[in-house]
Amino acid sequence: MHIFNSIVFTTLCLLESLEPGKSITVPVGIDFCDSTQAASFQLCTKNDHFSVSIQPPVGELLLPVTMTEKDFRKERGRLTGMNEVSAIISVAPQNTTRVMILQKITSIANLGGVPSGEDNIHRFAAKTVHSGSLVLVTVELEEGSTAQLFINTEKTVIGSILLRELKPVLSQG
Repeated sequence: MHIFNSIVFTTLCLLESLEPGKSITVPVGIDFCDSTQAASFQLCTKNDHFSVSIQPPVGELLLPVTMTEKDFRKERGRLTGMNEVSAIISVAPQNTTRVMILQKITSIANLGGVPSGEDNIHRFAAKTVHSGSLVLVTVELEEGSTAQLFINTEKTVIGSILLRELKPVLSQG
């Protein structure tokens, strides 16, 4: 295990050297520690160094969570103020069904659907892989083709990026 700038690299194999013309596949695990910062490192050969940078998609920093609507409402009530970002968006008409909203949201982020007793409100929940911080997403469809999109989380950078990435996905056909 190696730690660089709060990002943890793990591998199951320590490779001191590799003969010319040979290859080996080695899995490398990267714990981004709930950061959207790129993990940068070098692959070194006898004669050269190659810089590698891996930027995590924000949705891959999340794990889906199952919760009740009651628990969702309670946690969302706790995560307000600076822990909430929102936007009013124009939703493409074909993206207003429960199935399409679920498909569009989960294509961007590892979020689990939360049951909703209201046809116009769609809820999703996840936790960050590293710290287990909750990330809650609410899509409230309004009259016409508009919706309010809310992200509630203690991880404000993740919330802002997730909002920015979800807005166009719900708007486009």
